[in-house]
Amino acid sequence: MKSWKKSTTDVYLDDIDFHDALVERIEVKEREIIVELESVNILPGHPLNPYNVAKNTDRCRLIFRQVASNQAVRFQEGDIPLIMNCTVFKSLEILKFERFQSDESQVFKIFGVDDQFCGWEVKAEGFVLQWNDFMGDAWFVGWEKD
Repeated sequence: MKSWKKSTTDVYLDDIDFHDALVERIEVKEREIIVELESVNILPGHPLNPYNVAKNTDRCRLIFRQVASNQAVRFQEGDIPLIMNCTVFKSLEILKFERFQSDESQVFKIFGVDDQFCGWEVKAEGFVLQWNDFMGDAWFVGWEKD
């Protein structure tokens, strides 16, 4: 099993930017979902980011813990949702990643593009995000207003 140098949780979701993150692989296990990502951006307010700008990570792994349910949909013509298995995503690009509280769990809503617009909702206790290194500044550094 690969060990990771850095690890954070959903406690710091506001300091993690998933926009434009590319999903490379999804594995569904009994009580967890493992999502392999090309990279994410760690904002300067995150305790593991020692820089004063957002940094892009190398390949990383997002693990939803204690998963109660998950449902994925692909929007067909006329915005008709087609229910599908999340492992069918071929090249999901995350556009929006939100969290909502639901009873004793959290609901993570992911909206993105995988040939067509799609959505994925995961009800879980939380998540762990793991990566090894920062590869450079996030794509939007320098575009931010002062």
